[in-house]
Amino acid sequence: MKQFTSKEVEQYYDQTEVHYRMFWNLEAAAGLHYGVWDEGTTSNTEAILNTNSRLMQLGGITASDRVLDAGCGIGGSGIFLAQELGCRVDGITLSEKQVITARKLAAEKGLDQLLSFSRQNYLATNFDNATFDAVWAIESFGSAPEKAGFFREMYRILKPGGKILFADTFKPYTYNIAEDTDMQIMLNGWAISDILSLDELQDTGRENGFDHFDIVDVSQQIKPSVKRIYWAALAGMIGTKAYNLFKTATYFSRIHYKTGLAQKKTYERGRWGYYLVACTKV
Repeated sequence: MKQFTSKEVEQYYDQTEVHYRMFWNLEAAAGLHYGVWDEGTTSNTEAILNTNSRLMQLGGITASDRVLDAGCGIGGSGIFLAQELGCRVDGITLSEKQVITARKLAAEKGLDQLLSFSRQNYLATNFDNATFDAVWAIESFGSAPEKAGFFREMYRILKPGGKILFADTFKPYTYNIAEDTDMQIMLNGWAISDILSLDELQDTGRENGFDHFDIVDVSQQIKPSVKRIYWAALAGMIGTKAYNLFKTATYFSRIHYKTGLAQKKTYERGRWGYYLVACTKV
């Protein structure tokens, strides 16, 4: 399996941000992730914000909590939590470009005093021990080259009883990613080598000091987002091929549409699901 460096993960987000701006209404919700749709959801932006809301409720985050957004993107989740609760959020990302955008968005909304963004690797942060009440990880955990390393660092910087909150893709059952070409195309296009199964997630967490896993399956509720990414990928395929007639697209820009096609195919085959997960530092 292909292993991605931190630099390659950074390049993925920098090179594909334009796609999210075109097809994901990026400025509205400032989120790069799947949206959870319910009966009252009428737009992709609402679905993205609904993902934030559902994860916030699962984690029981309060105004007095200090939250680390581990893999914060352009700051959408931090902005959401600061607006909804007034809690303090530190966002970290590998991309300096994302840090600049997140700070700009926070300033525009007058949330500078509650939000802080910096370029850091979540496997080795500069925060003191027992700094945070909760760690927020929306579709960022998969990029970790060593999943156990993520749990170890989060254990160090969380207070006793603190929680990690995931909203992410996981395998419903354990299987070897190397045996599924479509899954490799899907993940590699996102600069991800592999994802854990739900059993592997819990085993890895427990081996590194976390227990009380609360898992909510929202796989069916992201179906409209899966379809939206698929149709955007079809449009992107045409655009990419036309662009390359005159110029050479960057690596991830060139292959991004393949991920959009593969994620729908593998979703329909049940090879991955989307879950909200809370686990607690023992």
